Order: sequence, then C-alpha cells, then structure tokens
Amino acid sequence: MPRILFPWTLVGMLLLNGCAAPTASDQPASTPAPLATGLEAPWSMVYAQGSLLVSERDSGRIVEILDSGQHQEVARVDGVAAQGEGGLLGLAFLAPDQLYAYSTTESGNRIQQFTVQGTTGSLSLSAPRTLLSALPSASIHNGGRLAVGPDGMLYASVGDAADPQQAQDLQQLGGKILRMAPDGSIPDDNPFSGTYVYSYGHRNVQGMAWSSDGTMYASEFGQNTWDELNIIEAGGNYGWPLVEGSGGTTDQ
Repeated sequence: MPRILFPWTLVGMLLLNGCAAPTASDQPASTPAPLATGLEAPWSMVYAQGSLLVSERDSGRIVEILDSGQHQEVARVDGVAAQGEGGLLGLAFLAPDQLYAYSTTESGNRIQQFTVQGTTGSLSLSAPRTLLSALPSASIHNGGRLAVGPDGMLYASVGDAADPQQAQDLQQLGGKILRMAPDGSIPDDNPFSGTYVYSYGHRNVQGMAWSSDGTMYASEFGQNTWDELNIIEAGGNYGWPLVEGSGGTTDQ
C-alpha cells in the first residue's frame, strides 16, 4: 500500500531531526486579524489575477476579497444544490485566466471551467464550460478539492458519497483522486488507461498539495479512528473501506 503518514509520525520525525520546541522568538510579531467578515460558509480560497477569490458553499457565490476587507460578488454559479456538505466547493486557478470550480447539483457533482475577466476590484467570469458532470454526490463525503499540479494538470478529489464500496471500484469515480488536462480530457499518461482515476481507495480527501520536490500529499477524513495524510502515488490504492489508517503496513 502507498505510504500513509499520521500526525504522530510527523511529530516523531521532527523529534528525530532534533527540532526544538517553539520559543517566544518563534511567535508571530503581530496579532492575526480578520481579513474579511460576513461570508456565508466560505469553503475554498484561490488567488486569481492578483485577487483572492472565495467560494461560498451554501450560496453558490464566488466573491472577490479586496485588501480593505470588502468583498464583491464575482459570480453566482447556476444550478448549485447546497445540502449538507454539498454546494459550491473547490476552486483552482490556472494562469493566465482559467478558473475551475467544483459544485453539487441535483444530478451529481461537476467540474466547470470559467475565464476570469476584468481587473482587480471588478472581476467577473465568463459563462461556464462543464468538463465533467454526474460525479457521485450525497449530503456527505462529496470531496470537492481542486488543485493544479506542478505538471500543469488539474486534480480533483471525489468522495465516496456515503457509498464506501465504490472507492475500490475502478469503473466508478467516487472515492478517488482524478487527474485531467486543463481542457477536461484524459491525459495519456494517467495510470489507468481511458479513465480520470489517478488514485483510489479514498473516503473523503479534503486537501491536496505538492512539496518542492514534486511529491504529492493529500489529507483525508477518516471514520472512527484515523484521519490520514497520504503520499499520493499514481495508481495507488489507499485502502478505504477495507482499511482506515495504516492497515498494518510497516511503510508509514
């Protein structure tokens, strides 16, 4: 099984590397202050053309946050059906002007592409182009995170939508991390031919990021015992629902 890291594993690594406990000099020089208030269930943040854009899960709005803390509506995404954990979820931006959004509709989750127009303080979006639709959805476990990788590809986390068994089924897209080209096509070098699936056996991935050496990480909500921080490998099986946590492997 691909490597799974837990908080206690990371703490142990820090101790073994001789990292000292934080001191007074390590503390922030100033007290953090809110940048913006009055948002409705903010879910995802991304910088686009110099502005901070935020998705509001329940309203279906994308808002632009100005340095003053004021915010203006950039767009209200049509067809968003907010229920439970579903709604307008992840955002990702690919320079110079492409914005991607993941949202829940009455017929499933979808990934859409927009062109960002205008200038800072008055941004707007083009009409959307739907890249992928009818992804599994439910009131829980929608996944919804989007990220552009160092390879220029778009990655999307799709939850198991309260149907854990599909996470192990490569014919279904629930319980997976997907990888697609910016235009929504399936890359030729994906690990499984003819499918968006990049890794599988996931419950509900909620974060994706890459280190400077290109290693991909994903954070995932567990069920009863373990949340997970996984090193993601192409074609990897991360065990759900057969395994929660390390599954007894020694490679942690």
